[in-house]
Amino acid sequence: MTITLQAENITDKADITQLIDTCFGTDRKTRTVYQFRDGIDAYEKLCMTAKDENGNLVGSLRFWPVTLPNGETIPLFGPLAVQPDLQGQGLGRRLIQAGHDQVKAAGYPAMLIIGRPDYYKPFGYSEDVISNLQLPGPVAPLTFMGLEFKEGYLSKLSGQITAAR
Repeated sequence: MTITLQAENITDKADITQLIDTCFGTDRKTRTVYQFRDGIDAYEKLCMTAKDENGNLVGSLRFWPVTLPNGETIPLFGPLAVQPDLQGQGLGRRLIQAGHDQVKAAGYPAMLIIGRPDYYKPFGYSEDVISNLQLPGPVAPLTFMGLEFKEGYLSKLSGQITAAR
């Protein structure tokens, strides 16, 4: 199967919602991370889709703007969703790498994620760089982590992350 990564477009939104519902369930909207998504537009220039040779959506990666304690805005990674029958075949890794490339190319010094450490730490995410940053609610069983493209950028900050409005 040939899968192509491309920029998300407006016509993908319903399919993306369906894929995310399939992967994470509809109760996901009660999680702390949705404070950063509800009523806020995703970073469309960073969001990506994966489509098969028939143009069917099989994966999605989205980013949302969050405001740091210093007033700057950076991307919050997620969700990453891959059609269940394609999970474990490397598509998620491809989307993550492409997403990192997009964020770096856009000039952001860092990004944040709420996710599973066992999956995301191999990509460079760390709890250490965000040890002085807080979210406005719990994230367990997931973990709040950061990835710095500019060394020391996140680790020098302290305070609460807020939704970019």
